[in-house]
Amino acid sequence: MVGLGQLGYNREELYDLTPRMFYNAQKGLFEQHQVSTRTNWEIARWVSAIVINPHVKKNISPKDICKFPWERKSAAKNKEELEKIYKEAELFKKIIESKENG
Repeated sequence: MVGLGQLGYNREELYDLTPRMFYNAQKGLFEQHQVSTRTNWEIARWVSAIVINPHVKKNISPKDICKFPWERKSAAKNKEELEKIYKEAELFKKIIESKENG
């Protein structure tokens, strides 16, 4: 059982939790595990780049070796957020121009 094992609650603490509190604790544990796993993969990539660089003519950056799925998603998300900001900026520009003209 996740509550008694991985989360480290005793029976009394586990039964005192609301479903929302249990969900938040479980989500936090999952995110902590995910961050730890990503960190390990990034360290492995970094070490690989350091080991390879003395043997090649052109220096290789860690991102030249491989890109991880979470890096691709963040780039797409950043582009989406940037487009949203540009649209909002255009809207504010139109509002300011309309107030200046009228």
